[in-house]
Amino acid sequence: MTQATATDADQEAAETRQDAQVEVRDAQLGEVADSGSRAGTAQIDILLDTTVEIAATLGSTRMPVRQVLELGSGAVIPLDQTVGEPVDLDLNGIRFATGMLVVSGDRLGIRINQILAPQSETLPPTPADGAEPEAADQATS
Repeated sequence: MTQATATDADQEAAETRQDAQVEVRDAQLGEVADSGSRAGTAQIDILLDTTVEIAATLGSTRMPVRQVLELGSGAVIPLDQTVGEPVDLDLNGIRFATGMLVVSGDRLGIRINQILAPQSETLPPTPADGAEPEAADQATS
């Protein structure tokens, strides 16, 4: 068994030496012929038919779990948003616009006020009340 193990180790070492001697060079690619603008349009058409989720955030609040467990039918949860204040619109979870809540027939809708500029990196919001730093301070004491 020791003989077989030594032979396997020698074979692996030889393969490693062969891999280290592989020649690497730049690829020589030919020119690509322009297939016309229709090919690009077809790709855009596929994208334009993709369905995305749009959600409106009317407001939010924070409350202790004890208070949440005490909620019952008919309970009112006050939100941080005031009447007439714009609501946020999210596209697949990313805020992209703000608008006003409207009634359209028997349905609610949002009239878009502003399309927001794209952000290069989207980070999750941090609480404005500083709850996280206090929790970190309590953990270290």
